Amino acid sequence: MADAPSQLPVALTFAGLAGAGPEGSAPTVMPADAGETLRAFFEAHPTVEFAQFELALNEAGDDLEFAAGTLHGEDGAPLREGREAHRAGEAFRRLLRHDPHLAALPVRLVVAMEGIEHTFRIMRDATGAARPAGQSTDADARAAARERRRLEAHDARWDQRDVLPPDDDHAA
Repeated sequence: MADAPSQLPVALTFAGLAGAGPEGSAPTVMPADAGETLRAFFEAHPTVEFAQFELALNEAGDDLEFAAGTLHGEDGAPLREGREAHRAGEAFRRLLRHDPHLAALPVRLVVAMEGIEHTFRIMRDATGAARPAGQSTDADARAAARERRRLEAHDARWDQRDVLPPDDDHAA
């Protein structure tokens, strides 16, 4: 068995936020209160683009056996290093433990979804959270900027690393 679920993450939306339909229109449409709480979290932590988490039930399907999650940046990489990543992680854990709308979220998801193992994703945009200052609201523009940064970093890494021997064949 693989270490990670084979299916793609299920995107969660929140009733009435960011164009989502009313609660109950789909199993992945969560209550607006949870979305508003998460919107405040995303706005307080501009480096977080999405939260992804896994839930697994026991074989009988009546008890939560495993739950884990990660916060990710705009490039999709997990946020692990740095002061802001630690602050965001602590704030997210506090929300999951103490906010009644988010504490009930895993139970709602398990009841709504079939099967015993799922991966879910909560995107910043699904909560209606404002983009960090200077960041475009257009997803394509953000993707293009990420690709430009990746190519610039790649070019800088390889720039002037090749030492060419002097060209003695064309000496005068």
